[in-house]
This record gives sequence, structure tokens and C-alpha cells, in this order.
Amino acid sequence: MARLKRSSIVLEKGMRRIAGMRSINDPLEFGSGLSLAEYDARIQALQGQLASYNTMLSTVDEMAGMVTLMEQELRSYSEKMLMGVVTRYGKDSLQYVQAGGTLRKRTTRKVVSATPTAMIAPAAAPSMENGNGARVTVS
Repeated sequence: MARLKRSSIVLEKGMRRIAGMRSINDPLEFGSGLSLAEYDARIQALQGQLASYNTMLSTVDEMAGMVTLMEQELRSYSEKMLMGVVTRYGKDSLQYVQAGGTLRKRTTRKVVSATPTAMIAPAAAPSMENGNGARVTVS
């Protein structure tokens, strides 16, 4: 799954704000480093950094896809190698186990006989107290 590319609300707001400030006729210089040129430079720097970040995400996605593909190829090759051991030595051999295979279980299943229904105790009839302290069976 591709990673979501990032956008910036701050960048969008800054771009709208600088567009409005450019419409003011006077060159905006407020002193202490506050100028339209500095504002524009900071917006451009963030745009460049954001573009670089999103490009890196695309590169990471591509690399992740390549790793997944290589894993699938290696899984297939590993299976073929194990089948080569099976062909030469058999599935019941020590070499098969050494290569990572697992031996089949040779145990037989135990047959569990069902308990006859006559041996099961009948359910007790519900009882309740009648108010005088005596128990009464309800049927």
C-alpha cells in the first residue's frame, strides 16, 4: 500500500496570504527581518522540502515493492530447493529434516466412543421455596 503524500495547510495559507500582500503597492518591509522577500523565501523553502519528502516516500514505496517481490522469489526458490532434497532423499529422511522439512506424524487417532445416553444423569427438576421454609419441586 502506497504511503500517503503530505500536503501542508500552513503552506497553502501562506501562499494565499503572500498573494494578497503582493497586491499592496508598497514594498512591504517591517524591519527586524520581516519582509515580503523573506516571507517568499520561507514559503519556497517549505515547498521544496515538502516536494523532497514526498519524492522520498515514493522511493521508499518502490523499494518496499522490490523487497516484497524479492521475498516472493526467494520463497519460491527455497521451496524448489527443499523439493530437490525430497526428490533425492525422500520426505522421511534425515536430510529432509536437516534442510528444514518436517516429518509427517505417524500416530493413529484414538477413537473416542460416545457415552450412552442412559448413563447420563437426568437433569434435576427445578425447585423453589414456598414461603414457609419448605422446598417445593416444580414440574
